[in-house]
Amino acid sequence: MSELKCGCPDCQCDVDPQQVFNRDGEAYCSQACADQHPNGEPCPAPDCHCERSGKIGGPDGNGN
Repeated sequence: MSELKCGCPDCQCDVDPQQVFNRDGEAYCSQACADQHPNGEPCPAPDCHCERSGKIGGPDGNGN
């Protein structure tokens, strides 16, 4: 079985099949990633800093 990667763009984490966070049909490794780090909440993985990339999609939701 292949590992499922987190849907957060800069996250390198695998999604634990026992603890999946879903948003818009995408699987995420944590609630922070699923919520797109709105207040800079960190990824729970100590060596991942995907929250530094900012919100997914940008201010208008289209990357702008």
